[in-house]
Amino acid sequence: MTLYSTDTVCSVTGVLPTTLRRWRRAGLIAAPASKSGYTGSQLTRILTVQILTHAGDTLPEVHTLLTQPNAYRHSGWACREEELLTLLHQDDTQFDDRLWQMGLEYSSDAFVHHCLRPLNLWLRSDFHVGATCRLTRFHAAMVDHAGRMMNSAYRRKTVPLFLEAVSVTDATEIWLEAIRLTGQGFRVELSPDVSALPATALKEYEHHVMWCGAGISHTKHAHYQQRLEAGDMVMLSGPDTRLVS
Repeated sequence: MTLYSTDTVCSVTGVLPTTLRRWRRAGLIAAPASKSGYTGSQLTRILTVQILTHAGDTLPEVHTLLTQPNAYRHSGWACREEELLTLLHQDDTQFDDRLWQMGLEYSSDAFVHHCLRPLNLWLRSDFHVGATCRLTRFHAAMVDHAGRMMNSAYRRKTVPLFLEAVSVTDATEIWLEAIRLTGQGFRVELSPDVSALPATALKEYEHHVMWCGAGISHTKHAHYQQRLEAGDMVMLSGPDTRLVS
């Protein structure tokens, strides 16, 4: 019988070991069949839970869907965004605590794509009283959350990755990408400040991701091409990789 280690399962699903433990405590998945890892049927169950959590329902709601489908009520990402926004209005640590908890309950791809990025865009288009303070607090929370995740990743045997901000549309987006990549199992070193010169990593890395939020200059694109021709593991990422003056 084929068994899959926790590291293998995390690589396949893109979720953290802590997330698997959260899912086990919530009764969504079973513990590994043995010390050697999960069975094929257990991996299938984990993939099923991953798909269900991508809808943004709470873990108790997903448990109800799996065990009592007739009693299931969908809430989704809109409710998670509203929950965080409500806490953002309050001057305490509840927002940071809930942010950390959500980050452990969902895959980083789903959490960033369906909750944090939409919330970031909404806050940047908000002009109500206190909007600037809320946006400032949100950005600070993303920086802190990314830092905590990256520090935690250095205690695990994960793949080292260098994330460079080539261009950004706002100050928060590169930190959200750091959160997403760290949650996928990478040990991220981040260079968040955009510069005309190529960034230099302080640590050794296996992959180099150049984040392009608003295009890439000819100089940096030439540097990227040179790295590719040298056989380096480098790639362009982000919503806008076009050449700009």
